[in-house]
Amino acid sequence: KLVKKLYKTTGITIKNKPPLFQDIKEIEAMYTNECKWLYRLQSDKVVRLYEHGELKDEEGFYCIQEYGGPTLLEYHSNGVLHTHFPNIKEQIIDLFLFFKEKNVYKFNNAMANICGTSDGNIKAFDFKYADKRSLDKRENECYSIDTWIAKIDKTLPNELKKLI
Repeated sequence: KLVKKLYKTTGITIKNKPPLFQDIKEIEAMYTNECKWLYRLQSDKVVRLYEHGELKDEEGFYCIQEYGGPTLLEYHSNGVLHTHFPNIKEQIIDLFLFFKEKNVYKFNNAMANICGTSDGNIKAFDFKYADKRSLDKRENECYSIDTWIAKIDKTLPNELKKLI
């Protein structure tokens, strides 16, 4: 149960489109940031990074990560998010408390970037945009909460903004 994530200019995204970033320096920066935060955030709340490095046959990079399960977006789209995760609100709050402890803003807190494990827990992934917390970046984290996390539970934004 592993995922191989590729960072390269010739890649295809989850939306079956070319990557947004075409400059290899930008791609390398996102890859490096992903690895940095996955190491710093090692816990039961974040997917595990097993291996990473440069691609051998072309310009780019790879990460081999734990597959934590289907994304919360899949559960939500199938109408079973709250059935599979009856304590989803509490788990999201715990996740944001963890991010606060680690002094990080994730910025892309979409349900497509949080997976649900078979034992009913959630794990975050995709930290390529993450950054150390600062007052000038708080608004971006609020946007992420209002745009994506609010779809899980409409009361979450008010509670989470107290934690950021």
